[in-house]
Amino acid sequence: MILHFDADAFFASVEQAADPRLRGRPIAVGGERRGIIASASYEARKMGIYTPMPTARAKKLCPGLIVLPCDFDKYERFSHLMFSYAYDFTPLVEQASIDECYMDLHGAPRLRAGDAAAKMQKAIAQSLKLSVSVGVGANKLVSQIASKLRKPHCFIEVSPGHEQGFLWPLENKWLPSVGPQLAARLDTAGLRRVEHIAHTPLEELALLVGSGAPALHEFAMGNDARPVICEAPVAKSYGEQETFDQDTTDTTFILARLRAMIDGLMRRVREDGKSIRTVTLRLRYNDMDEVTRS
Repeated sequence: MILHFDADAFFASVEQAADPRLRGRPIAVGGERRGIIASASYEARKMGIYTPMPTARAKKLCPGLIVLPCDFDKYERFSHLMFSYAYDFTPLVEQASIDECYMDLHGAPRLRAGDAAAKMQKAIAQSLKLSVSVGVGANKLVSQIASKLRKPHCFIEVSPGHEQGFLWPLENKWLPSVGPQLAARLDTAGLRRVEHIAHTPLEELALLVGSGAPALHEFAMGNDARPVICEAPVAKSYGEQETFDQDTTDTTFILARLRAMIDGLMRRVREDGKSIRTVTLRLRYNDMDEVTRS
């Protein structure tokens, strides 16, 4: 079985864990004046705050919102401590991001995935004061979706052979590579749910998805052969992309998003001990690309 665990509102939760005075209060991590919200506590989310909302708008929605600057060194420390619990159960751990990882439990047949998940959730909550959501399935796809389906602090286990029963009622946006634009295109074609995609012939799906149709169809069928990779290969290049739900011409918002993405990329570069020769920023709008280099 593959176990995927994902921290809940990680940046904001770390700030609350580090400072007891912030617990139970609406807080957010991001730019105070000119920027966006990078992470919001669940108390803030109840007030309508979400990522990546402009900070100015968030403050209007929630005048009592506490906005803190990003502290990546702190988040990385908590990340390392959090992931250390995974190695108590298996050496086959793949860190997918700063706040989520996959664990392959196939080599520990006597260990019940549910028991491992419960023990990790409890240990991380007690020692680090963080909440994590856990999904268990026969492959990466199912376990990841299960961990994100009912946040926060959820646990969902999908037994082998029940992948389609779990996936098919879900909206198409839950499948990998289905962003807002593709989801809207699939909705228009009547493929609103995963089951609809699974029942669509490949040649018809390719008209909507292009070369990604075979992979998308396999995911919709509940199949995923991707292995848990303990150590990611060294990257020759680093990339990041984000698609906004709506078109925007707000320069302040766009620049804030670019700064946040660059901060994340540079953190990865530093972790790998690399140097940067060229940075390419590519903005895509109205099906056109505008490229700047520095």
